[in-house]
Amino acid sequence: MGLLLTAGLWAQSGNNEMFGHAAKGGAKSITFSASDIEFWTGTGTNQAIYVLAWDDDPYNNDTALAWGVRWNGTATATTLLDTIVAYDSRFSYTLSGSLMTDMSFNDGTINPGSSMNGWCYYHNGTWGMYAWPNQPMSNGDMIEMSSSCMFTMTSATAVSNPYNTDPVDATIDTSDIVFWVGSGSNSAVLIVNWGDPDTAFAWGYRFNGSVTAQTMVDSIAAADPRFWTVGSPSLSGDIHYILSNGDTLGLVDGSSTSMGYNFWWTNINGVSAGSGTATTLHNGDVFKYGDLSVGTGWDPMGTYFMEYAWEKTPTPAPLPTDDPETPEDATIDTSDIVYWVGSGSNKLTFVVNWADTALAWGYRFSEDSVTLSTVMNNIALADPRFSYSGEGMISDINYVENGDTLGITPGNWWNHLLNGVTSAGMFQWMHDGDLSRWFDPVAGVVVDSVYHDDWGGWWEYIYAFPQPITPVSLPAPTDASISASEIEYWIGEGDNEVIFVVNWADTALAWGYRFADDSVTLATMMDDIVAADSRFSYSGEGMVSDINYIENGDTLGITPGNWWEHSINGITSMGMSQWFHDGDMSRWADPAAGIAVDSFYYEGWGWIYTYVYPQHIYPVSNPEPEEGPFCGIVGTEGCTAIALDDVRIKGWATGCTVVRGSSNLSDPNAADVSYGDESAGVGPASTSTLEAVSLGDGGMATLTFGTPIANGDGFDFAVFENSFDDYFLELAVVEVSSDGEHFVRFPATSLTQTRTQIGGTGRVDATFINNLAGKYRVGYGTPFDLEELRDSTNIDINNITHVRIIDVVGSIDPQYGTYDAFGHIINDPFPTLSNSAGFDLEGVCVMNQKLGIDNLEATAITLYPNPARGLVSITLKAEAAGVVTLYDMTGRQVLTIPVQAGASTVSINTSSMADGVYMVRLGTSVEKLVVRH
Repeated sequence: MGLLLTAGLWAQSGNNEMFGHAAKGGAKSITFSASDIEFWTGTGTNQAIYVLAWDDDPYNNDTALAWGVRWNGTATATTLLDTIVAYDSRFSYTLSGSLMTDMSFNDGTINPGSSMNGWCYYHNGTWGMYAWPNQPMSNGDMIEMSSSCMFTMTSATAVSNPYNTDPVDATIDTSDIVFWVGSGSNSAVLIVNWGDPDTAFAWGYRFNGSVTAQTMVDSIAAADPRFWTVGSPSLSGDIHYILSNGDTLGLVDGSSTSMGYNFWWTNINGVSAGSGTATTLHNGDVFKYGDLSVGTGWDPMGTYFMEYAWEKTPTPAPLPTDDPETPEDATIDTSDIVYWVGSGSNKLTFVVNWADTALAWGYRFSEDSVTLSTVMNNIALADPRFSYSGEGMISDINYVENGDTLGITPGNWWNHLLNGVTSAGMFQWMHDGDLSRWFDPVAGVVVDSVYHDDWGGWWEYIYAFPQPITPVSLPAPTDASISASEIEYWIGEGDNEVIFVVNWADTALAWGYRFADDSVTLATMMDDIVAADSRFSYSGEGMVSDINYIENGDTLGITPGNWWEHSINGITSMGMSQWFHDGDMSRWADPAAGIAVDSFYYEGWGWIYTYVYPQHIYPVSNPEPEEGPFCGIVGTEGCTAIALDDVRIKGWATGCTVVRGSSNLSDPNAADVSYGDESAGVGPASTSTLEAVSLGDGGMATLTFGTPIANGDGFDFAVFENSFDDYFLELAVVEVSSDGEHFVRFPATSLTQTRTQIGGTGRVDATFINNLAGKYRVGYGTPFDLEELRDSTNIDINNITHVRIIDVVGSIDPQYGTYDAFGHIINDPFPTLSNSAGFDLEGVCVMNQKLGIDNLEATAITLYPNPARGLVSITLKAEAAGVVTLYDMTGRQVLTIPVQAGASTVSINTSSMADGVYMVRLGTSVEKLVVRH
């Protein structure tokens, strides 16, 4: 019977499955539907109907009654009868061996009496003469028993539920909860029902992970000084709550013991909590403590109640300061907030109570929840008047305006409340509609205190903050500034420095200017900037009529109808004749870029407006050189491109596997590319831009070869792409492997500017990139020299079996972009927004195979020896003249050597140079030099 007592004993509805079977031998049979059962006994997923017919009454007072029985696992005819007996005290039976000798039922209105005959049965239409104690039962069975063995009855009465109807276990919607404790993305509700008076209160509890109901009860007791528990209420203890009138709630008879008069019972979501407060909580659970004196239940075994329901609708537990005898926390309506930070449909109010001032900001966010740390950091970034110090523990919160500074009262500390309840501080999670409050205790009124006996004992004081809350005003705009350390482009020489800023309508740019004299005029500085930076110019002399900046085809200038104004260190200046000293800031401004903060009227002049310029100032980049250090496009001197019909080609890739990438990696909804198939990467390339397979953003192709590639003199293989001209270059990094598992990447270099994104149809200068496939137009391959990987591990450069080509995601956004070997982000056309986006592979040719190595023909520059350990001789064309320049692989100029007209050789001493690969350039001729000591 123990198994029966752990489950609910309430009457349950059936599943409307029809029970009943035709009788045999001419006897009659009762048909009964599960939907007609009123009293279901037992619990479980299996169910059967039991019909007992007292059909031998000599006074023709025949009676047939029907019960429903539920169980789990296995059951016999007798165990089901035992279940009915356990649930229905009106029914009993007598079994003698295997013979059922008597059954009786008496509810005061029905009393069919005893039947001393032998009972017979139908089991799903199978007739039997005697009772069958061990007959196994199955889900859906119909059992009929006849006291006369004649089965004369055709109808039965559903036995009534002795416990009337299911009681209603009242609950509460979480949106009505006022007092929330804890933090996290999960929530549960605690309801406690007291008697005398019949009172129920509800609290909310937020948590992450797995917690028990006991943890929730303890947390709420710690947060609400009016609520506490004594001992273990379900065994020997009590639960108390102090009402606003001072009365204390507890058990009606004052007793809470399993051996006494009364005790507390628990349920979760309306069902008995068998584990009590050890029950694990899940998101959305309602855990209830109930005083049995006000619950509804029954005692089927005559020992103790198994199920209880409490029909009293709970009242949301008020916040501690809702007591009318104590002051209430001041609040502020979101419609009164002036200064909002952040964006999104969710919003919360952030309040700080200093000793005599309370200020409020609004914060908007789009996430489901946000931490207090995030809110405070974003407010500090947006409002220069607000700041705080400390991390997990806040040491001070400050607000500075008009020279006044708000801060903590000396000797005090900061506490945080969320919706009036002590919170988890900087790690507290907050949701839409919350009120976050930091307070200096001096600002509060003590309304209660609680003594805690942990940590050696301490008093917790409960405060109210009736101080009116003032919405923070929008901060007054201030001129944006920029420090000398942020300047990228310096012009002039000397120890003195001036920052030169121009504010156009929607753009502010800054140059640095150095000079040796004690002072310099604005006119001198501007003329020197014009001479150094071809992007910058101005017109006019004493009166400047326009200032221009041109880059990437865009021209900045004055807003039509406006004029230029100049200031020095924020004060109106003398214009072009203004003198500057070390540390000054010069600013030209188009009034369209400013915010008018004051105005003055001058006789004869009219209104004069004072402006501030909060617009962010960007440092001007160093002007781009006309060309980079690497070889240029097809046809230029020194170009290393390999034509598809080059006589040095020994073979082509024989296998190709492609993993496609997105057509636009920055769009999560963009489809993968689909142009071409893997066969395009096998065999010779062509001059057609249509014969290619597209990789997409970040996609890759892995090529295999019938004969491995070997490291020979010069370039060993080349990768072909399908660019239709010399400037629309879609790039890829290249890796090689000698076992198909361990791949080593060629050290690529990209010196292309990263200030502005190259658009989907933009241009790339080949002289700024090296070791990136796709450098040349269709029909010409980008060559690679395995000698550069000589020091790599897990690879045999004389037995390369796999070449992997990985598309460069050309976005300059670090979230998506690809970096070269030196940490530069690679800028190429992005996004290209088509089913052929990204690198378009046409083929990979082999020039040095494992069993045969040929050398490249000599170029305009010949280096010997190469690799070098000391002195290197550079053989030149007889007519060559100019400067030989040596670059490392980052694009940094290492040294220059003048070349006289008619000279045939020059020398480079590599003894002091670091091992590595260098580029030697004379005019447009470029050769690779390997230094290895």
